[in-house]
Amino acid sequence: FLCVKLKQRNTEWGKYDERLMKATENGDIEKLTATLKKGTSPTKLDPEGHSA
Repeated sequence: FLCVKLKQRNTEWGKYDERLMKATENGDIEKLTATLKKGTSPTKLDPEGHSA
């Protein structure tokens, strides 16, 4: 079994969240991967309710 420690969710929208959305929209896999490694959540919702 794999135990995962859940971090407290951050609801503030930051620069890495914006970079993740742009990389997703542009299909930029390298930038998408690099941004995810920074700890950005792909399920976080933007101010309009969209996720990556």
